[in-house]
Amino acid sequence: MILLLYGADALAIRRRLQELRDEADGGTGMLATNLVLVPGWEAKPHDIIGPALSLPFLAAKRLVIVEGLLDRFEQRPDQRAPRSVEPFAPLFQILETEGGLPESTMLVFTGGALKRNPIRDRLKKIRGVADEEHKELKGDSLLRFIREEASARGIKFRSGPFRPKSGGGELPEDPEIRRLSDPASVMALLLRSDTLSIVSELDKLALYTMGRDATVSEVYESCAGERESNIWALTDGVMDGDLGKALTALDRLRRDGEEDLGLMALMLEGYRRTAKVIDLLEAGRAEEEIMSELRLQSWTREREMRRARVLGRDGLMAAYKALVGADRGTKLGEIEGELAIEVLIAQLVALARPATAARR
Repeated sequence: MILLLYGADALAIRRRLQELRDEADGGTGMLATNLVLVPGWEAKPHDIIGPALSLPFLAAKRLVIVEGLLDRFEQRPDQRAPRSVEPFAPLFQILETEGGLPESTMLVFTGGALKRNPIRDRLKKIRGVADEEHKELKGDSLLRFIREEASARGIKFRSGPFRPKSGGGELPEDPEIRRLSDPASVMALLLRSDTLSIVSELDKLALYTMGRDATVSEVYESCAGERESNIWALTDGVMDGDLGKALTALDRLRRDGEEDLGLMALMLEGYRRTAKVIDLLEAGRAEEEIMSELRLQSWTREREMRRARVLGRDGLMAAYKALVGADRGTKLGEIEGELAIEVLIAQLVALARPATAARR
């Protein structure tokens, strides 16, 4: 089995990978010895071929997950020609040879949202390769997802206008949110297509409502407010080189029940935004053009440009490597989850420290 697994729906990809892990384990309890995670951002063909050709140990299947190789070959806006896939010719040869890959091997290539991607296109030409894209949820599909996940948790949404609590409380300042009367629409507007954050918020909302109907006000209080502030504080602290601010926000988010893996995903989104700015800067685009193309607010201009220039392409790759390494180490049990994210934050803060020094 060879599978291309990618897309913007991070939750769907995570659940699919769990299905594959369960299939590989097959009830044997031997997954740990039959799961190989290959860091795709630096992998060579032999790094993939070796594990893929090995037979499973005391289990029916061996699962090899090549993380991020597809993202590595995604063509940037400033690239006139796609990156050559010829260095991976030995891998293609093995995969195209009949009987080259053991039937017991499950080989999975993962990635995010892809557009122009030569290695995906090349792999799709190989007979038997399954292409599985989990696209970003939008509009009615996103609302349906929220309602189905809410129902699975016993949450009942009750439509109606925003009403302040009898003991006080303010209405949302954003008029676009304040006009809504559907709780699912409020959650969609606040969390967009971030499916990982949506299910995390629904878990908390289920505990908060305890079987009673959830209103727009309760959804807003759960998804916004202090949590939103702490998330921004965590991202800003990490990307601006402020270790104290980042760790304080991390502590508050943990007290609110946030999972460390979800927080890693949120930090990754911050670097993805910066990656787009770096791409456009390297392509010689003016700041005004970048702000317009990425639809960034004017008040964020100085911050986004500073982060992109300080981090640069090398710093961005180092940040990705640290994020993937922390995720991999946690999943393999090489490092305890809470320690992994604290070490990760220290690594990311170190990459942003030149910005702090420059301001001083």
